[in-house]
Amino acid sequence: MGLNFLWVILSLVGVLGLFFILVYATKKLNTGIGYVNGNRMKVVDRISLGREGMLVVVSVAGKLMLIGVTGQHIEKLADIDMTPEEYSAIASSPETQSGMSFASAFAEVMKRKKGTEKDNGDD
Repeated sequence: MGLNFLWVILSLVGVLGLFFILVYATKKLNTGIGYVNGNRMKVVDRISLGREGMLVVVSVAGKLMLIGVTGQHIEKLADIDMTPEEYSAIASSPETQSGMSFASAFAEVMKRKKGTEKDNGDD
């Protein structure tokens, strides 16, 4: 009985040790997955739209885009005619610090977009 109990304990320790080694290795190998910013591509802002949806503002080579993301689909919704610095200034202005920074910045972006569409239609 004592030998069987010792064997079970050693087996359990071995399995747990293997589990922790695998978790550590997985974390080391997956460092580039997720919301990691690169040199030319950055996630500037994001907001959740329920369980699986979100809106993401990304900067790609200095240009901003609004991306819609769901569990099954990713779609570019609009180009944003602002630099990342202008967007950040709008998002960090004192009047948008009440927890509505994304919504306020998004409204400002859409207002500017509508203005440029009217200007382009007049040509």
